[in-house]
Amino acid sequence: MKAVRLLEYGGQLVFNDVPAPTIARDEILVKIKSTAVNHLDLVEASGTARQILPIDLPWTPGHEFSGVVEQIGSDVAACAPGDAVFGTTTGMGAYAEYLAVKAAAIAKKPSNLSFEEAASVPVASQTAWQGIFTHGHLEKGQTILIHGGAGAVGAYAVQLASHAGATVIATASGDDEAYLNFIGASRVIDYREAQFEKVLGEKVDVVFDLVGGDTQKRSFLVLKEGGHLVAATQPVSQEETARHRVSGAMMRLAPSADVLGRIARLLEEGTIRPDVATVYALQDAAQAWKDIAANLPGVHGMSPSGPGAARRRSHGKIVLRVAWREHEIRVRAYELYLARGAQPGRELEDWLQAERELMAE
Repeated sequence: MKAVRLLEYGGQLVFNDVPAPTIARDEILVKIKSTAVNHLDLVEASGTARQILPIDLPWTPGHEFSGVVEQIGSDVAACAPGDAVFGTTTGMGAYAEYLAVKAAAIAKKPSNLSFEEAASVPVASQTAWQGIFTHGHLEKGQTILIHGGAGAVGAYAVQLASHAGATVIATASGDDEAYLNFIGASRVIDYREAQFEKVLGEKVDVVFDLVGGDTQKRSFLVLKEGGHLVAATQPVSQEETARHRVSGAMMRLAPSADVLGRIARLLEEGTIRPDVATVYALQDAAQAWKDIAANLPGVHGMSPSGPGAARRRSHGKIVLRVAWREHEIRVRAYELYLARGAQPGRELEDWLQAERELMAE
């Protein structure tokens, strides 16, 4: 099968043939249709966080995917071959044509989403869900402050919190105000124009910090006593939590088929929506990484070329379309069928035979 791999830390991505995976009794084999690009992919590839996020080289990136079940292990009962699914990997490896994954990490793909849309959902949506509900204990009628509300995780957090009946305040660029209001934010504070703790005017029940640094430190000033500060980017100072009489913790995503199934239902109902910025072919993963790195200076050795090089891109995730080979084979099979000469009455059989020959290559 074809896969994208990294051969050395900080090296270039390569697109080549690798052995197809085999599955254990509690796993399924998924024929990948799409996978999404995450900032974490680039951080892991750079080697800058190898002490806490080591990878085994050569390494195939990819934390989330959508696709079709090809095969199931003997202990799997929740799905069957042919099911359209989406989910997170139990390790990595979704930048490939096939993936072996634990059945407990997947759910049925929402019927109203394309494979590209579905692939953009699992990591960001589950991070948001667990951040605000599992760790933040957000309830109806409470107020939540979401830092980085216009990012992939932040946008799901805004939508989920709003749906839960909370008042949602987000910090973001002023350019994102209309977008965030549209998806459920009651108020947007432009972090470039004002310090949120000076203009908020009220204390909140939950802070979901997707930014870190000084933003996290200042967040203690706006939390109600007994409130919760949940961080996704860095540890929370336990000295500060004790001093302000709040709880605080850094979360790490724990993929859950149950949570993903609940999110799938909200997506099917239209209660929340996915957002895809750009779709690349799998073999163009290196270009997709450059697209992200343009907004993350210094990551994976792909810094912007100079002042102003970082560019603003659309909201949403970058997605890789993996199932490119099927279309290519159909086109080549049609060309082969025509080159051989169509036999009257056998057109379909001859075309399918050409496709079978190419699939066997």
